[in-house]
Amino acid sequence: MTRTLRQTLGVIAALALALLAAGAVGVDRTVIHPSYEHDGLLVALVIGSDIGLPYRPGDPLRGRADAIHVVAVDPTQRSATVVDIPRDSVIGGTKVNAHLATGGPEALVTQLESFTGLTIDYWLLTTFRGFEHLTSDIGGVDIVVEQPMHDDASKSDFEPGPARVEGEEALAYARDRHSLPDGDFGRTRHQGGLLLAAHHRLAEDRSSLPDLVDVMGSLARNTASNIPRTELLPLALLAADVDPDNVEQVPLTGRTGSLGSASVVFVEPGDTFTRISDGYVGPDLTSSD
Repeated sequence: MTRTLRQTLGVIAALALALLAAGAVGVDRTVIHPSYEHDGLLVALVIGSDIGLPYRPGDPLRGRADAIHVVAVDPTQRSATVVDIPRDSVIGGTKVNAHLATGGPEALVTQLESFTGLTIDYWLLTTFRGFEHLTSDIGGVDIVVEQPMHDDASKSDFEPGPARVEGEEALAYARDRHSLPDGDFGRTRHQGGLLLAAHHRLAEDRSSLPDLVDVMGSLARNTASNIPRTELLPLALLAADVDPDNVEQVPLTGRTGSLGSASVVFVEPGDTFTRISDGYVGPDLTSSD
């Protein structure tokens, strides 16, 4: 694979882990006017599909969305907000994860645009095996396990305390809900936390640009995306400019219930998406404890 191709693929992969390249390298800046500049906000939908070899044969673009995260970036302020949406949330009259299976990423984007009021510029999707490769190729990510997690379904096996996870172990942590007191909410929060942990892992390493391109090229081989080639350079420069401290995680909460015979989640986003639309992206660094 040529260096140019690795760079192209690497930029696509950067959004897959919530701007994980942000702050990892310093590069010369130039003036770029990307297509998303019309509203001053970049919004990407990061999807984890439950279909894909070797676990479940089939087309990942027609699986169910096992992980759903909306990443909003303010290109001017160089800040970002990652919103974690539980896969069992009722959106568009059914579980939100079902829209991927029935209409692909575009259908999921349509439903989430209606729900959030945001314009989603790009989507990016990976699989279970893809996620394993992503975490392994960056040398694992650091987490803090809050309570014992032992679940046959996800194969999680964790005791409380700090841990570095990758591959199958990272996937087990991301998929476990049976060990958590808040079930699907906790699982989704863990998934978003892994995105931020990957971001901090690379930022701490201060990788050189060639090393980072190699890692991101590996990441990109495990993703599908609708990001056009003309946007690659603007996104690369933007990712390199976002400081990890300017990224905020917002796990949506709500209540559990049922829809027919299915257990579902009724999320209550409050003003989360209104604030993003109004330009309040990233943590409020002006507030004090």
